[in-house]
Amino acid sequence: MLTSSTSRITFIFRYSLLQIPNFVSFPSSSSLHSHSEPPSLRHVDEAVDSFTRMLSMRRPPSITQFNKILGSLAKTNHFPTSISLFRQLQARGIAPDLFTLSIAINCCFGMGRMTLAFSVLAKIFRMDYQPDTVTFTTILKGLCLCGSVEKAVRFHDRLLAHGFHFNQVTYGTLINGLCKTGHTSAAIQVLRKIPRYGIAPDVFMYSAIIDSLCKDTLVSQAFQLFSEMLAKGISPDIITYSSLIFGLCLEGQYKEAIDLLSDMVHRNITPNVYTYNTLIDGLCKEGKIKDAKSVLAVMAKHGVKPDVVTYTSLMDGYCLVNQVNKAKYVFNTMAQSRVSLDVQSYSIMINGFCKSRMVDEALNLFEEMRRKNLVPDTVTYNTLFDGLSKSKRISRALELLVEMHHRGQPADVVTYNSLLNGMFKNQQLNEAFMLFNQMKECAIDPDIYTYNILIDGLCKGGRLIDAKEIFQDLSVKGFRPNVRTYNIMINGLCKEGLFEEALALLSKMEGNGCLPNAVTFETVIHALFEKDENGMVEKLLREMVARGLLN
Repeated sequence: MLTSSTSRITFIFRYSLLQIPNFVSFPSSSSLHSHSEPPSLRHVDEAVDSFTRMLSMRRPPSITQFNKILGSLAKTNHFPTSISLFRQLQARGIAPDLFTLSIAINCCFGMGRMTLAFSVLAKIFRMDYQPDTVTFTTILKGLCLCGSVEKAVRFHDRLLAHGFHFNQVTYGTLINGLCKTGHTSAAIQVLRKIPRYGIAPDVFMYSAIIDSLCKDTLVSQAFQLFSEMLAKGISPDIITYSSLIFGLCLEGQYKEAIDLLSDMVHRNITPNVYTYNTLIDGLCKEGKIKDAKSVLAVMAKHGVKPDVVTYTSLMDGYCLVNQVNKAKYVFNTMAQSRVSLDVQSYSIMINGFCKSRMVDEALNLFEEMRRKNLVPDTVTYNTLFDGLSKSKRISRALELLVEMHHRGQPADVVTYNSLLNGMFKNQQLNEAFMLFNQMKECAIDPDIYTYNILIDGLCKGGRLIDAKEIFQDLSVKGFRPNVRTYNIMINGLCKEGLFEEALALLSKMEGNGCLPNAVTFETVIHALFEKDENGMVEKLLREMVARGLLN
């Protein structure tokens, strides 16, 4: 209960919430890793019909019955519908209770309607209700989600100072909000303080912080908290374990992750598809397909069905180790298992075919996904552009670019870099520059990789003067040449026998903030060796040894 007057609470609230930006979203807090599935439209229609029938009764039921419908819509993120029904309730002259108004505040935050949320809060005060823990927990959560974490903490501190006592749910909400907005240290401070308020930390609070630490790759700190919660007799749950497994995979500690999965099962905590996918995806990204398949076997043994993420991870792993046929087998298995193939599934398979120079198979798959009304994204197109360009099928790639434009799919710098690279390698220098100009007309800014492609193409195409001009203009355009840029330019100069210019550029690199690598020295040494400049070769070899570039 509040020990201060309603007017004092009103003052505290208004003082704490000055100039707060609008909320952008207000998802359910029921889980750290999952989201509530929205009910079908039929379910929503039934809820609205039921609410309307109750309103039309000569003697409407109690407000509790209306709250059940409003609350169910709010929990499934149907905020506008819930607010619309709330307004109908007011128009009918049925007085809301504090719980009704708390639901309305939640929905207002969910819609990003901060001003409307304030007006509902003002109504609470006008009706002489005293906001309770649910009301203030809703407000604290909303402040955290909109990024006003400091205001949320100050608001909490002021209410606490005036005698308001929060519960475990409130502190779980506050800690989760702090973690979600990247304020993990502040969340740990709250965790340390709450015992003095008579609140015992629970698994939800620990899991929220452990999850945040793991995402920040602070895995050792996460395990310290894990040990602490075990010592306090707090049993970890599936979220705790899944977060730790994710963190271990980020650190490349796959053996430890597999051991933790075993420990999880030993404690009778059944891993879900998210837990298994985390481990399978991490192993596949490292090319450890055999280990990933072992985890998949454990998954099947425990009756957990693979989903699209599981299959996609396996496909990606097989493509990574150049086993595209096995990736295609997994792709076909997905279809047979009635797992919905998505754009990412097709993109991975198309990428695998392109990397294996099976471009026709990639194009066939591209046509198949469109027949199934799956819209290729920029990544899908870029994968095909790369495959077509490397196969010297530039005309088909340009046709695809036109098609991409007509379908409203935006091209990006990666799109043009792939095409430009293919054109230069196909000795289509003039066409490449026309495409480069088109790129700029489309307001797509070239990056340093674009300029590396241009300079390399010009050097190899016998247009060293143009290449030098572009190289010299880089700093004017705000680009800093990287080691690849210098290596291209030095190679171009050496090919034309301009050794003094090449050596001068080599000596300038470090002063310009770019350290030469082994390729830089080897390029110059190879050219000098062919010209019998053995003295200079020996000098450069000694410098390579001194820099640790030659064993």
